[in-house]
Amino acid sequence: MGCVSGIDIVPVPHHLSGIIFGLTVLLIIQLFGHISGAHLNPAVTLSSALQGHLRPLLVPIYIAAQFIGAFLGFGLLKVLIPQDLDEEVNSNGNGTTTKPGLCSTTLHPKLSSMQALAIEVIITTVLIMICCSVWDKRNAKNTDSTSIRFGLIISVISMVAGPFTGASMNTVRSFAPAVYNGDWDSHWVYWVGPTLGALIGTFSYKFVFECTEEDDDNGEDKLNNTEDIPLHESHIRMKNNIV
Repeated sequence: MGCVSGIDIVPVPHHLSGIIFGLTVLLIIQLFGHISGAHLNPAVTLSSALQGHLRPLLVPIYIAAQFIGAFLGFGLLKVLIPQDLDEEVNSNGNGTTTKPGLCSTTLHPKLSSMQALAIEVIITTVLIMICCSVWDKRNAKNTDSTSIRFGLIISVISMVAGPFTGASMNTVRSFAPAVYNGDWDSHWVYWVGPTLGALIGTFSYKFVFECTEEDDDNGEDKLNNTEDIPLHESHIRMKNNIV
């Protein structure tokens, strides 16, 4: 669905393309988040397993499903849209084709591979740290708007990084269009970047923000045990008067 913004039936501003991708993620999380977690992304699956939220045996199943879904979804898009529109996407106007093809993530011409790699690592790290915050049990009561928040996050990241790398953050999202369109220039960036971002984001959150079981239990005890909270003298008088 997000790739539809690349079809120039009507010119789509860059920021609108980012909003479309964000709303697509919002829709999928709302539909399947309570069933499978709506990972959609091997980087998210890897992080979930490293955090202990997903059994290791399920990791290859999730990733295989993501690749299959990407191939089937993009293939369905290629079948459903008119062929002349597909050809216009990567046409240079003189009857020949030029890259990139429909929905392919490619680097800005003036950007080096290492710069693009750094961008993909950074934006994937941000995405994964947000995932970790959602999985954090301290945030368990604040999940009603998760799909909306993720949709807005994807939109913002797409608007910021989209002009430079396509803001992939997702190997599967880049691999399927590359196979169909034959766009392999610097494609390794979209494998290495999200993977490194997943590792950095996961362990950064784990070592910087995550609390231990003991700390969490102590925090709950302090909240539940009001007798340990010092009372102001006026509060004590009020309490005695009520009694």
